Amino acid sequence: MQFLSERRMRDMAFTKGGRESQLSGISDRSELDMDDRRALDDAVLEMLGVRNKRERDHLLERLYAYLRQFFEGVRQKEEKAIENKNRSKRKSAISPIEIAAQILAEIKDANGQLLRSYNDFLDTTRPFNTFDLPTVGTPEAHEDIFAPNGSVRFMKGRKQISILPTKTREQAALVAFIATHGVRGLTRVPLDPRDCVGLNNRYEAFLDDRALRFRSMIADRTTDPELQDRIFDALSVLVLRETNPGG
Repeated sequence: MQFLSERRMRDMAFTKGGRESQLSGISDRSELDMDDRRALDDAVLEMLGVRNKRERDHLLERLYAYLRQFFEGVRQKEEKAIENKNRSKRKSAISPIEIAAQILAEIKDANGQLLRSYNDFLDTTRPFNTFDLPTVGTPEAHEDIFAPNGSVRFMKGRKQISILPTKTREQAALVAFIATHGVRGLTRVPLDPRDCVGLNNRYEAFLDDRALRFRSMIADRTTDPELQDRIFDALSVLVLRETNPGG
């Protein structure tokens, strides 16, 4: 979750599009409302020497109040900047690629966590294998009598152009997933099947959340569904180049 709720992030776009009534159906919970976040922060304060539970609760309330105010202020500045851009007169319509480049610049400036790569989720203290993922071809997990532990085929249409044997089926599933999302070249993959499943789930959740955030940022700029899709595609390409330069 973000430090502002999904409802708050979509407020401007929905209001501008005359869809205010739909906001009530969107979650208003943020990272600061999560019990596990509070439990973690409480444990950190206790480790830092704050032994009194009441004192820790008081510090957390002050900290969370500050964070809510801070991120609300950031969002208001973003909305003001968007309004200023929308009001400015342009001689010609800006292209989807140009809009995508503007959004990427804003992400780099204020939301760098959205540019995390696969390697940022990998625990290199755990055993791993290194695979050289082909730069071309559509990946698909595969299993047959010659590769009982799984493999990943890279296809061009119906033609197999290369095959990558893996140690386990879970490795194959993870490799196919990350290759589909642009990870290519020399890549570390966990050896333990459980690590593969956990990493796959974490990275997939991150990509899904990032896509929603990108959609929200694009909706702030245009209500045209077709243009939104074109901007999203252009932004996805730019982000892939930024986070996977070898892909």
